[in-house]
Amino acid sequence: MLIGKTRCTRLPHHWQKTVSTMHMSKKVAVGTDSEVADGMINAFAKKDDAENFVSLSKRDDANKQEFVMPSREYSIQLDNHLNVQYSGRFTVGEQELPVIYDTGSFEVLVLSTKCNTCVKTLSMYDYKKSSSFRDSPKHVVAEHEFVSGDVVTAEGFETLRLGRRDSPVAASDMTFWMVQSHELKFWKTGHAIFSGIVGLSHVKRIPDGFSGDSSEDRSLLEEMRLDSFALCYQRGGTASPGWLKLGPSISAMAHDAGFQSVDVSGDSHWATKLSQFKVDLDGIDTTSLCKPSCGALIDSGTSLLTFPRSASHITDALKQKVKKDCSNLDQLPTLYFELDGAEVVLPPRAYIFKVLDNNGNPYCRGAFMKVDKESQFGEVFILGMPFLRYYFTVFDRQNKQVHIARSTEDCQVAHHMSLLATNASASGRSGRHGFGSADFQEATPADLDDVISPAWVSAEGQYIHL
Repeated sequence: MLIGKTRCTRLPHHWQKTVSTMHMSKKVAVGTDSEVADGMINAFAKKDDAENFVSLSKRDDANKQEFVMPSREYSIQLDNHLNVQYSGRFTVGEQELPVIYDTGSFEVLVLSTKCNTCVKTLSMYDYKKSSSFRDSPKHVVAEHEFVSGDVVTAEGFETLRLGRRDSPVAASDMTFWMVQSHELKFWKTGHAIFSGIVGLSHVKRIPDGFSGDSSEDRSLLEEMRLDSFALCYQRGGTASPGWLKLGPSISAMAHDAGFQSVDVSGDSHWATKLSQFKVDLDGIDTTSLCKPSCGALIDSGTSLLTFPRSASHITDALKQKVKKDCSNLDQLPTLYFELDGAEVVLPPRAYIFKVLDNNGNPYCRGAFMKVDKESQFGEVFILGMPFLRYYFTVFDRQNKQVHIARSTEDCQVAHHMSLLATNASASGRSGRHGFGSADFQEATPADLDDVISPAWVSAEGQYIHL
């Protein structure tokens, strides 16, 4: 998610390419040897429907075509990997790849056959097999610095589709980045179910400094004329899928009962002001955070809830309360957030995970990530995958808002549930708040070795502009 440190680098002479700096908003996986760990998609749309959806018209640019958004509903299933990664199908040319659909990123980066050292068991894009591929006229090569290593990519242009080959949601001759080499642990070890990252930021143009080329390219969603989309991750076992939903009903949902609208204050990111955080912990003042505010990012590609380092005493206290035999989950507190006036409550199941020890025995533990950054709104929180397992979220680019509603276990909008906690939520005390019994009796099964986290978390500097 968000900004990974980027630098200009002298590349091997035989490449003879133009090197361009690039800030890529991508996720990096970290293992249990990382400090973060210590804190710690199959599209389905019938082909005949897709043919009815798509309308093409010539643009002034002979290399471009314009794709009109579907007039009917279209959903992409996001496959679940141990509740820490979700991947869905994405089509580059005519080649389908599993990718992370990432609200914290700007661009498209995929593994490619240009990478001679990449693990061959992972799906890769082969530009030689595509009739719609166009090479970069500038031969741009960019180097991206992530937490666990560097990635070198080459610029290309291709027809890109959200979902499978028959998807109606597409843009032609779009900029994307092909991995030529990398040092990323999760791709080297195979601890990933994805071969690329697709940015779903709200911006119309990729901001200066975030593009591998010097120009400010139009974003993928802008080219696709996609004004809104929805995300929700189902709750349950380690195979419960998530969903990326598109279509006219998504835009209309903002006015449905049960939804509250939150203004997106971030200039480039799906970020809002967090005016209050509370949790009931005896002897610990949790109300001093976010005075006058913090920044909160809603990020589909971050595995855990992420708190500022100044809240370590809170996350440590929560983790210490958890019994390893999982016997006291119903005694653990809920978490309370106020996002631009909208009240969000998360039960213990959102931050308590059932994992395996070195002998393969299950036990319960609390898990959070830490970030030591300041933003224009104050310290930074990230509402990652646990948030999307409890809140059906509509990302509205046109109005620069997110619309959130409590969701059922199978990702239906729970119209009968108010976002406002039903039992004195303002105190952040342990109440049911309309949640089911499983949310206070079961932990979320997961493999925390495979979590993915924002590259910028460990980047140099204390400031991040949201």
